[in-house]
Amino acid sequence: MKIFTLLIAILLYTCLFCVDASQTPWKIWKDNSSQSVSYRPAIIEGNIDKKLIEIRATATVHSSLAGFLVFLQNNDNTQNWLVNAGESKLMRQYSVQKNSFYIKLTKIWPLQPRILILNSSYWQNHDLSVEIKVTDAINLDNYILSSIKNLDEYLQVKIYSAHWKIIPMLLEGKNRGITIEYIFIVDGRGDTPKWLADHFTLKSIWKTMRNIRRQLPKEKWQQQTVKGITELSTIPITLQTADFSA
Repeated sequence: MKIFTLLIAILLYTCLFCVDASQTPWKIWKDNSSQSVSYRPAIIEGNIDKKLIEIRATATVHSSLAGFLVFLQNNDNTQNWLVNAGESKLMRQYSVQKNSFYIKLTKIWPLQPRILILNSSYWQNHDLSVEIKVTDAINLDNYILSSIKNLDEYLQVKIYSAHWKIIPMLLEGKNRGITIEYIFIVDGRGDTPKWLADHFTLKSIWKTMRNIRRQLPKEKWQQQTVKGITELSTIPITLQTADFSA
């Protein structure tokens, strides 16, 4: 009985230090009428991690859902919008919705060069929003990893969580648009001071979202379609009153 009581006491004591991430308010770092970046303490396994922050970036863009997906998954285009991105390559395609890829991040003083080795999968919800889950690719075999040149020269970024949500909308009443939300917790690792790492990350995601807003509306992306993705209709629904006088 004493052991049971002790276990209950330990559990209650532990819960005093548990934090519900959804209850922690976001602090705005920078925003304007088209995009915003905010942050809050990172919650890892129910507890605040004092070394990391969770970041939320949003933007409104003239684009279709398919246009965004094609834009995001075009590895040859990654370095044009993702700040500090260098080489980016697809390593394995499991299905239309799921793949593994890597992105090398160029060296910026005083940071070492980094690499992201990732899995990505997406799905569409009943409300037509599209969600993309990004995780560390931890189950890749050595043969695939050996295709990454000079891998030992890069420090691998740790992804705790990374999630895109793309919500379709009509802009100005008729033009197709999307609201982009990207929430993530990453650990760049290394010996970079926290204040400097946070500054670089916040500044980089702001510029990245700005690049997406500027490049995504281009016609070459907006002419794309993706099998299985339903777009929000731009044709207004007209309700007609039936004639019951006959």
